[in-house]
Amino acid sequence: MNSIKKTTIELYSFSILSSFFALWISVQIEPEIESMIAYVMILSLGILHGSNDVMLVNHTLKSELNISTFKIFLSYILLVFFVAILFYFIPILALSLFVLFSAYHFGEQHFYFKSNSNSSLVYFYYLIYGMLIFSMLFFFNQQDVIDVVFEITDYLILNQYLIILFYFSVGLTILLTFYLGYKDILKLNYFHELILLIIMLLVFSNASLIAGFAIYFILWHSIPSLRDQIVVLHKEFNKQNVLLYLKNSFLYWLISITSLFGLYYFLDNDKLFISMFFSFLAAITFPHVIVMFNLFNKKSQIDK
Repeated sequence: MNSIKKTTIELYSFSILSSFFALWISVQIEPEIESMIAYVMILSLGILHGSNDVMLVNHTLKSELNISTFKIFLSYILLVFFVAILFYFIPILALSLFVLFSAYHFGEQHFYFKSNSNSSLVYFYYLIYGMLIFSMLFFFNQQDVIDVVFEITDYLILNQYLIILFYFSVGLTILLTFYLGYKDILKLNYFHELILLIIMLLVFSNASLIAGFAIYFILWHSIPSLRDQIVVLHKEFNKQNVLLYLKNSFLYWLISITSLFGLYYFLDNDKLFISMFFSFLAAITFPHVIVMFNLFNKKSQIDK
């Protein structure tokens, strides 16, 4: 926990400066280049932060379940295929679950070490806060969201739904934040949280849909998540443990990226590739959320 506290301010400052720099870059370059950079960010650090799930499962479950690393890896691959099939046959359900799982994971990552309770209300708050991040992104990129959802699912959603989602998420997040803070369930620095949301408003209202998502996903989620995973696995966040994490993650990351580009080569169809890209992200997100949920629970039990 001391390692988490020690690096929190440094990461917070780094994320703020990097967000403004990334925003400045995004308004200076052509949209096509902006999108390309965003995809590179997601496929590098973004995917990397979820590439060590097999090792995380080994760390938390292997000794309890007496299951081999191969069986863990096989289960992971089967889940990838299951999510891909779900995207193919019921894309609207798969996309909805992807957003919900991602929203919960964003909130959990951001607030876990600030929480003093494992109550269901805290878990609900994780989901609502993550939905606030998504709804802000969607609110400022409504037409792009509508186009992407239609391209993947053939469902045409209305602007009103995105507007309602935004105001609902804002209102509920404000109420729960002050309630949980008042009950001392969450240890919050309200000024820091407000600054983060203001930065996200600036980013989402000026960057494209994919660039805005990449800036939040990389700077405010993936990098802090990498830090937390390293601390849980290796007790301390330092250069040696970072290199060890990268070494253990590299093979799984390489397999993931190679598979995605292989699909792109064989599909040769932009629409199919966009669907496959999101199913690829979802296939990593679903097991990663479960792994991190279990990891945080184990960490909470040890701390108690």
